Amino acid sequence: MSLVLASTSRYRRELLQRLGLPFDCARPEVDETPLRGEAPQVLAVRLAAAKAAEVAARHPGAWVIGSDQVADLNGQPLGKPGTAEAACAQLAAMSGQTVRF
Repeated sequence: MSLVLASTSRYRRELLQRLGLPFDCARPEVDETPLRGEAPQVLAVRLAAAKAAEVAARHPGAWVIGSDQVADLNGQPLGKPGTAEAACAQLAAMSGQTVRF
C-alpha cells in the first residue's frame, strides 16, 4: 500500500519526511471557500476531509493524509490574503489580538 500526502505544502511534506516513510504528494483540487457562517475549526476539518477524499479517489488503495489549517481571529476564519494590501490589512486586524490556528 502506498502513502499519499494530499498537499503540496513544503512544511507538511517536511513533517511527514521526519517519519522516514516513503510517500508521494498530490495536489488536492478542492474549493477552499468557507461556507456562510462556518467556524474556523469546522472549516479546517471539512477541508482536510475533502482534500483526503479527492486525492483518495485518484489513488485507490492508498493511505491518504489530508490536512488543513485555518487562522481564527475572534471566531472568523482568515483566508490567504492574496495581495500585499490584503496581507497588511490582516496583520493590522490581528495586531494585539489572539489568533488561533
